[in-house]
Amino acid sequence: MSHLYSQTWSYIASLGVVLLLLPAQLMAQDSSLPQWVNNPSKQFSDAQYLMAVGSSTSRQGAKNQAQANLAKRFVAEVEVDENYVQEFKEQVNEQGETTTQENTQLITQSDVGSDQQMKNVEIKEVHEAADGTFYALAAMDRLETSRLYTEEINRNNKAISSLRKKAKQTSSKLERLIFMKQAMVSARMNKMLTNQRAILSGQSGQFENQSLPEITQEYRQAKQECTVLISSKEVDPKIISAISRVLQNEGFTVVDASTTPVVEVKVGLMIEPVDLNRPNVEFMQWALQVEAQNKENGRWFSTYMAEGREGSMNKQYARKRVLQAVQRTLNSEFSAFINEELLAVN
Repeated sequence: MSHLYSQTWSYIASLGVVLLLLPAQLMAQDSSLPQWVNNPSKQFSDAQYLMAVGSSTSRQGAKNQAQANLAKRFVAEVEVDENYVQEFKEQVNEQGETTTQENTQLITQSDVGSDQQMKNVEIKEVHEAADGTFYALAAMDRLETSRLYTEEINRNNKAISSLRKKAKQTSSKLERLIFMKQAMVSARMNKMLTNQRAILSGQSGQFENQSLPEITQEYRQAKQECTVLISSKEVDPKIISAISRVLQNEGFTVVDASTTPVVEVKVGLMIEPVDLNRPNVEFMQWALQVEAQNKENGRWFSTYMAEGREGSMNKQYARKRVLQAVQRTLNSEFSAFINEELLAVN
């Protein structure tokens, strides 16, 4: 028994020595990493570069993570305005990168702040640690990126000038609204780009050449002139209100029948019971149809259609759920239809 007792304490003592040595081993392993892994400014100047480090079990994964971390830091430093970025239409180029149409070529987004792809980013360093972990350092040259910003701002200014000129020349109130909305969105983006450039480079943040307040005023005037009449037969007022809100959010002024509109929107909503052989549950199916006509030239736009089905304990509650479902559908889908149809230049 004494021998077994001695062996047990010998094992415990040996285990204690191992446990005490583990932190030292880990520290030795950490100390073997390049200084830039924990402090990039030890290798490259913070004044010259915006930097971030990423790690992964693969070389490419570390590069991707470093770029993603740099994007997050960039967003935090230059305060990207998600609302402005999302007003631009995304498309995919031949290289498979997501870019944005008629806007900044410096940043693209699918979720601002977490999934940014950025131009002018360079992988400065890659290191493989003893445990197989890869580390990568991504950097963006502040001055070089500022130069790209200046080029982008100048391109946008030219586009804004062209849009404002088209808005003044056209005799169509609808086209004037379209041109001025595009000009205003581009001007907002340019203001954001100018502020970002100022933070990156220390240059003046003054908004160059194009006056956002002036453009905004021109856009508001175009909105007032581009009127829409909503007509319907026995459609619930909640649905008409939902359509009216979306139209107004997209730049139109909704008027009553006493005014001659630029666009007339006709709304139809069918709601009828449907038997699904479910005890104690009443179902209602619905179909929404929205037609729009350009009263300036008589042209009809494509028809917006949506449908669905709702159920509840009785027909009254089922109908209430239908109206809520239609409103949700309009809030999530109708603005895209307006931009693709009513606010598109043919």
